Amino acid sequence: MKSKIAEDLEILGLNSVVSESIADDILNKDARSLLHEMLISGLWKLVIDETKPELLAKIGGATVRRLLDSGHDVEDLVDVVRETQVDMLYNMAQLIDWPTEHVSISEQLETEINVRFTKMGGASLPIYGLHGDVMTRDPSGRSGEPRSLDVRRLQKFSDDKRDQLLRLVQAGKLSEAALLWKKQWGGNLKDCLKSVQSLKGFLK
Repeated sequence: MKSKIAEDLEILGLNSVVSESIADDILNKDARSLLHEMLISGLWKLVIDETKPELLAKIGGATVRRLLDSGHDVEDLVDVVRETQVDMLYNMAQLIDWPTEHVSISEQLETEINVRFTKMGGASLPIYGLHGDVMTRDPSGRSGEPRSLDVRRLQKFSDDKRDQLLRLVQAGKLSEAALLWKKQWGGNLKDCLKSVQSLKGFLK
């Protein structure tokens, strides 16, 4: 029977397997897996949603507003902002894992970060490494890689047309997918075929 803790974790968006595993750790007063999940999911929530470029005008500062007012492509700016944020996210994860990696310091002064539940007791234990897992949790599914122009265009399809296109690509019906792409974006059929072929990597 699913525990109440696991049910609460699923409300946060975790799948049942991960929720049950973390719930077991919590019952054993081991806070590491919960902190690991909260840090990784929290870091990604700080990264701009590339499918909602309209958010850039709201969260961007004066420089972003000037660039938008001068006619710069909002999609290009979103990509620049996201790539910068993702790089910073990965570097932050590495710094948390190895705070003294780039510092000339005696081995006796090396540090580690430990975690425990403040009100449940339990041992204070070294946190799990972040940098090795953080890119695998990229909501885009690209493991931190920048989006291509074809992926950007894919995101502009309506939900039903995008689903139809991806089903065709997954089924290997690339000619039909290319025709659908051409109808949306124009261009010659050969280039459209190359575009839909490039999406196969995106689907992995």
